[in-house]
Amino acid sequence: MRMALRFSLLLGLAGLLGSCGYTLRGNTREFFNQNGIRSLYVAPVKNLSYKPGVEIVIYNALRKRIAQGGYVRIVDQPGQADAEIEAKVLDASYAPSGITTADQIAPVQTGPSNVQIASAYSVNLRVAFELFKSGARKRLWGDTVARQKTFTASTYLGELGSTSALINEGDFERSVGELAVSLVTDAEESMNSVF
Repeated sequence: MRMALRFSLLLGLAGLLGSCGYTLRGNTREFFNQNGIRSLYVAPVKNLSYKPGVEIVIYNALRKRIAQGGYVRIVDQPGQADAEIEAKVLDASYAPSGITTADQIAPVQTGPSNVQIASAYSVNLRVAFELFKSGARKRLWGDTVARQKTFTASTYLGELGSTSALINEGDFERSVGELAVSLVTDAEESMNSVF
C-alpha cells in the first residue's frame, strides 16, 4: 500500500514537472543540437597572465568537464570538429587580503615588532571563453568567467622562515586548481544556457 502511494506520488510529480516545461538534463544539449555540433575541439589555452602553467590546468579542467557531459565528442584535431572552443587566461594572481603585524604571529626578539605581514591571500582567476563553428569560424558563444578564493598565509600559521614563500606558492597553485574546476563548470553552463 505504501509502495503504491509513493509510486503514484512520484509519477504525479514527474507529470507535473514535464507539463511545466522542466526536463531532466541528459546527455543532449539544445544549443549543440541547434548548431549541429556533435564533435568539439578544445584548442590549447592561451596564457596572458604572469603565472606559468595555469593554461594547462584550465585546459585539462575544460576537456574533462566537457567530456563528462557526454553530449559532444572531444576530438584531437580541429579539422575533425564541428566546433572549436578557445580559452584565454586573463588573470591568475594572488595578493594579500589580510594583514597582521610580526608580534601577533610570534614573539619578536630582533627587529621591529610592527612590521606588517600578510595573514591571508586572495586568489583571482579570470578566463575568457569563445566557441566557434568550424569552417566559417562563426562565433556562436563567448563569456568571461572570474572566480576568487582566499587561503591562509603560511606565516600566519607559524611557518616562519625561508620556506614561507614556497608554501604560499603551493597554496596558490592548489587554489587555482580548485577554482579552475568551478570556473569551467560555470562556463559550460553559460554555453548550454544560450538556446
